[in-house]
Amino acid sequence: MKILEKPNKHVNFVDENNTFVGYDLEQDCCEDAGWFIAEEKNSDLPEIEDRPGSFPDISKYFFDIEYFEKFENETLDEGSMVVFRLVSKGMMDLYLHIFNAHNGYYSHGFEAKVAGEVWKDGCI
Repeated sequence: MKILEKPNKHVNFVDENNTFVGYDLEQDCCEDAGWFIAEEKNSDLPEIEDRPGSFPDISKYFFDIEYFEKFENETLDEGSMVVFRLVSKGMMDLYLHIFNAHNGYYSHGFEAKVAGEVWKDGCI
């Protein structure tokens, strides 16, 4: 899997099966939008200082297209978070989290495609 990021604009995740997740990162004043990869899925948004600052090498990982979760809760205010599972043979699963915590006015689009066909999309 590759991560292609244009800071403060967008981030794209693409695996060798041509599965793609793209997320709009352009932020306004009253929101906290971003992403992180962790060894466990989180339903609550960790505090900034508790978010993983780095992650394992994901070059051999693929999206598990059978897995997708969306969370809405008080740590996200009026926003939400979606989670994708990353798998690799013989390695522990990892979880890609994309999130937006906001006051109800701001949202960010995401899109996930498998071989060019939309698998999941929406705004968080």
